Amino acid sequence: MLHDALQSSSFYHSLRQTVSDLTLTPCKLQLEVLPLDSVDMYGEPDKTSAYSLSGHVEVKLTPPTSLLYDPPPSEERFALESLVLTFEGQSELLCPETGYASCRLIEFSQELIQGGPIEIGHFWDENLRDPQRWLITFNLAVPGWLPPSCSTTFGSRKREEHEVSYRLYAKATYRDMRPGSSKSLRSMCYGYSSLPSTQTTTSPGSIVKINRYTLPPAPDTLTDSAFPQYPFPSVEFAGSVKGTSSSQIPVDVLSKLRVLAYLPEHVSMDSESFPLHLRLRPEGFTAEERRRLRLPRFAVTATQTEVWRTRRSRMSSKFAEKWPVPPSSEQPPKKPLRVCRDDIREYEYSLLLSTPPSTTAKHTYSILPRDFPSAFDLQDATMDTGSFADGAFDEPDTWVQMRLDVPFRREALVDKKRLEQYEDVPIPKLRPSERGPLLTVVHALDVVFTCTYDLSEGEDTNIAMDELRLNLPLSFVRLPRRTFQLPIAELPGLEMRQAVLPPPSLPYAIALPAYSQLYYSNGTLREDPTPLPRYTRNPEDAVDPQPSPVVCKQTPATKLPLSPTAPATSQSIA
Repeated sequence: MLHDALQSSSFYHSLRQTVSDLTLTPCKLQLEVLPLDSVDMYGEPDKTSAYSLSGHVEVKLTPPTSLLYDPPPSEERFALESLVLTFEGQSELLCPETGYASCRLIEFSQELIQGGPIEIGHFWDENLRDPQRWLITFNLAVPGWLPPSCSTTFGSRKREEHEVSYRLYAKATYRDMRPGSSKSLRSMCYGYSSLPSTQTTTSPGSIVKINRYTLPPAPDTLTDSAFPQYPFPSVEFAGSVKGTSSSQIPVDVLSKLRVLAYLPEHVSMDSESFPLHLRLRPEGFTAEERRRLRLPRFAVTATQTEVWRTRRSRMSSKFAEKWPVPPSSEQPPKKPLRVCRDDIREYEYSLLLSTPPSTTAKHTYSILPRDFPSAFDLQDATMDTGSFADGAFDEPDTWVQMRLDVPFRREALVDKKRLEQYEDVPIPKLRPSERGPLLTVVHALDVVFTCTYDLSEGEDTNIAMDELRLNLPLSFVRLPRRTFQLPIAELPGLEMRQAVLPPPSLPYAIALPAYSQLYYSNGTLREDPTPLPRYTRNPEDAVDPQPSPVVCKQTPATKLPLSPTAPATSQSIA
């Protein structure tokens, strides 16, 4: 009976082992890209510049699992032969007038494993079955001509879709270093009795945000600006008014009116307004002509115009000629994008019931607040009910000057009560001025002067009226939000407080050294070529203090991916 019991027990264990092997899920290797930070670019796009994008690729090894029983202790070893990191950028737009359009901005790859395969592995016992992780450092050079990341907001700001986006992908090729692979139900369902010796795995896309900022000049260079307190210098727009055949005022009168306008070179999107300075004078007028000419009022309008020049899956031809984008053979639909917007399927399903999209669309929105005055009265500025009859205008330096701060809206450019109408279409918002691959954003300031001129005198006075329009370009930019707090030191004998370091002129004037200057590629600390002298204590100092007690703390076992020595010819991570 004892022999039969042993046989039955042996048969039971054999059957259990067979079922466990068939239901065993093999060890899996997974990847995840972890960028350290966003990429901040400065100034205008430039093909000759590049910015650093660093981070880690996490290689995670999960232990085998079974559907019925706890798997036995096992050791897994893999040779990581290749780890390719791919950087991709794309632009997508969806507009009711033009339909859906997409293009690929950039795509390049970099091999992270140099000098042969890297061995990774771990032994799992019956108690500890935690996944094991390794970090592999990367540092990519991102071209400086790329447009910044941006998105489209819908409805009550609960949904956003990417317009310009960038992602990182990692693909690993690895080989099982065990003598043989066990059979499993999972492998047989895939059509082979054992797992292939060489396998590949790909990480999901990791979003990388690219920002573009404009740096203001040093404050001491703004002394000659019309707005010394504004962070950007002023730009002067000068010219004379040109009359047309439809003008009611004589052309020779209008052509003598000189206009000067001063605007900031750039307008920060974080500010609430920008200054405007206008100067006018009648140049070469007789006293009689000055008395007849009047400027009773003027109006100011600021607009944002969005031009959607798209054909399905095509980028702007000017953008493609100016920047080194991938050729048409690598553009969608010939080479589809890996990830598309979530609302593209909704558009494609309703495309059968909609009209064919056009190739262009243009939308213009006012960026002024709703309570901004529609016009400004010049009665007091030019005297005599808005005329130039004063004899002071005989002097060459006499001008009519107008200064005002023009406010603008930074949020939605439509009434909040109408946001419900934008549940399925993008909400108009303030954007930076740019010429992108699928969308061009232009800002302009229009100054309209109302001019009147007395064509005749007496009781039957015939007054001609015209509107003189001055169109001025605006440039909206983003300023870097990083601020440096310099340490302040109290100097003995002085009442004033002085900064220890001078203020930096660039955002990275106070920066840490590059990672590659401090560590090897496997993470080992480099030896300092110019180390500091070893500390030696003065014998006259006090006696050594009592040593503090040693506190031992029990911590769970962890696996360190870094080697304690400098990298040798063969790389190994155990």
